[in-house]
Amino acid sequence: MTRNKAQKTAIRQRMAVTGEPYSVARRAAADAGPEDPDRDELTPEERYAREAEAAGSSAAEIEAQLAAFRAQEAAERAQQAADRARERADRAEEAAERAEERAGLAQEAAELAEEWADPEELDRAQQRADQLEQAAEQAREQADQAEEAAVEAEERAELGQEAADRVREEAGLAGDGPGDAANWDADDWDTPQWDVPDHPHHRGPGTPPLPPLPPRPPRPHR
Repeated sequence: MTRNKAQKTAIRQRMAVTGEPYSVARRAAADAGPEDPDRDELTPEERYAREAEAAGSSAAEIEAQLAAFRAQEAAERAQQAADRARERADRAEEAAERAEERAGLAQEAAELAEEWADPEELDRAQQRADQLEQAAEQAREQADQAEEAAVEAEERAELGQEAADRVREEAGLAGDGPGDAANWDADDWDTPQWDVPDHPHHRGPGTPPLPPLPPRPPRPHR
């Protein structure tokens, strides 16, 4: 992890633990001095858990917030997969339209050739038109499959975001307040235990249900 990345992570972790605004957490992190030499050996989740525990957060509260961060990361990954699927679908649609246009032109040429071409030339022209028609049909089928995959990926992304919103709400992180999970970078955290498949043609099992979280205790007064 680079120094800037580590600083950014430390600031956001402090915001989640203390509820401080970003500017206050940044100054506090800068005044904290050199980091613990063992810090780089910990995962971001382990560092967060250790700092949150030191700040007085309960184990249930820490786990709820970590679950919210992981759920948001999974939702972001699902949206990225949906964006890629949509791009593939758009490219496939463009390719199908070009193939259909070529097939149409070839068929027109074959029909015009009937007026002047000898039987051999006419046969070649018709074979060419048939080949392009077959290629156009294959391209259209691929475009339809890509569109279906894009729709499915977008549905998974929507379900993933809904699941993330529910977990954030249960963890007390809904809204735009300090420590909002939406403000955390996805790559600050390890890969979640459930992820969204990025496959162009097959529907995955969908977003699995999240386990119930323990009730969030009140935050200690400071």
